[in-house]
Amino acid sequence: MGTKSLVNYKVKFTIGAFIITLLFILWEYMNGGVITHHLLAREDLPGISNWWGLLTVSLLTWLVVTFIQRRRRQTEKDEESDDNLIKRFLGGLIFGMVVSLLWELDLEAVLPFFILLPVLLSFFTRVHFPESLLGFVIAMIYSFGGILPILIGLVLLLLSFIVYTLIRFIKSLVVSK
Repeated sequence: MGTKSLVNYKVKFTIGAFIITLLFILWEYMNGGVITHHLLAREDLPGISNWWGLLTVSLLTWLVVTFIQRRRRQTEKDEESDDNLIKRFLGGLIFGMVVSLLWELDLEAVLPFFILLPVLLSFFTRVHFPESLLGFVIAMIYSFGGILPILIGLVLLLLSFIVYTLIRFIKSLVVSK
C-alpha cells in the first residue's frame, strides 16, 4: 500500500465489510430466506435478523480502525506495523473459520474447548486486539450472522484481557518480592 498506512483507509475497510456482509445475507436470502436467531435458541423469545449484520459489522469495522488509529497515535512502537495488524486479523479470521467449521460439521462436543483457546493463549501473550475481533466476526458471519459473533468475540476479548492483565500483575508481584 505504499507509504500510506492501512489504517488510513477507514472508509474503504468499512465499505468492504459491508459488502462482505451483504454478500452473505444475499446468499441466505436466495437460499431460503434470511435467518433470524432467537434468544437462547427458543422460538418464543425475541429474534434478531441477520439483516442487522449490515449495520453491526460495518460499525464494528469503523470502530476497530478508529481504535487502531488511536493506539498508533499513542505509541510509536514498531509493534504497530501493518504486518502485525494483518497477522492479528488473519489469526482472528482463521480462529473464527475453525469455530464456524466445527459448528457446521456438528462437532459441538469439541467447540466449548476450542472456543477458549484465546483465553488459554492470553496466559502467555496478548491476544485481545480489536483487529483479531474483526477477523473473528467476519469469519463467523456465514454461520452465525452479524450480531452473535460480536457478542461472543467481545466476551472472549474481555476474558483474554482479564487473564493477561492478572497474569502480568501476579508476575510483577512475584518479581518485586
